[in-house]
Amino acid sequence: MILDKLASSAAKSTAFARVTSLAAAVVAGTAVLDLISGSINLSTTWTCLVVVLALTVAALPMVLKNHFHPAAGLIGCWIFMAVTALQISQGGDAVKIVNNLVLYPMISCYVGWFYRPAIARATVTALFVLSGVAVMSTAHPEVFTTWANLLLASYFCMESAVYLHARLDRQIQTDPLTGALNRIGLAKELARELARADRTRTALTVAAIDLDSFKAINDRFGHPTGDHTLVNVVAGLRRSLRPIDVIVRIGGDEFVVLLPDTSAASAAEIMKRLHDESAAPWSFGLATADPSDTQETLLGRADHALYVQKRRRQNEMSGD
Repeated sequence: MILDKLASSAAKSTAFARVTSLAAAVVAGTAVLDLISGSINLSTTWTCLVVVLALTVAALPMVLKNHFHPAAGLIGCWIFMAVTALQISQGGDAVKIVNNLVLYPMISCYVGWFYRPAIARATVTALFVLSGVAVMSTAHPEVFTTWANLLLASYFCMESAVYLHARLDRQIQTDPLTGALNRIGLAKELARELARADRTRTALTVAAIDLDSFKAINDRFGHPTGDHTLVNVVAGLRRSLRPIDVIVRIGGDEFVVLLPDTSAASAAEIMKRLHDESAAPWSFGLATADPSDTQETLLGRADHALYVQKRRRQNEMSGD
């Protein structure tokens, strides 16, 4: 049941590679323009090195695609901030200094979208600490206002990217009807919990749940009543489970509950209690993770236990 509906993991998106390549190409283009116009504060050799490095970073993501490591993009950002701070500290007129600052909102938006919030905020803060020290060391105090405005704009771009990414992530991983996680969210959370259980040597038990006679509810009372039943089931589970427990709707009337730090015996007691409290009848199967388990094997054993329970109950009802 569960394994049949659990979609295979999609290939990792190459959006990160494409955007990283484009950002590096923009940096290379601005360096070339500085070189042509002569509005560069570093030597020609330094500028050429910057262009070559930026073009290399621009080419690598398109060649490696989903194998391009995120750390490479972050290292590129750090190199960019070091080089621009060095350029600003070399002096020149105010226009030349501002030319080194105008790309900061782009970099801030990039790190806000593709990296964890803590990393993004630390990177943008370091970007402006370095550039701020460089600006204060120049003979152009009038540039400080522009630097401060770009600082505010950059933090706005970063925080907006962080918020939008988190919101999109929630929408992608959440079932819109019940508010439980969906199959995408299950893959992410189960991978995390399996790794944690292995690291801490604690028990992880998975419960597979399937509503009894759900098709009859839809046929007799209509789909709105069926939807209301699903919402109530999830609400009941959420009221009785711990904050660390994870509720997932696989699809239709099938659910998975992840119970971290819970032995098989404790999980059985919890699920029996929840079953007795539920207004809608359902069956469940349990599986506790072994060190050798993958997501597929763990869910497969829970699914099999659910199947065995449903068959047993059907036999009892038929009098076999």
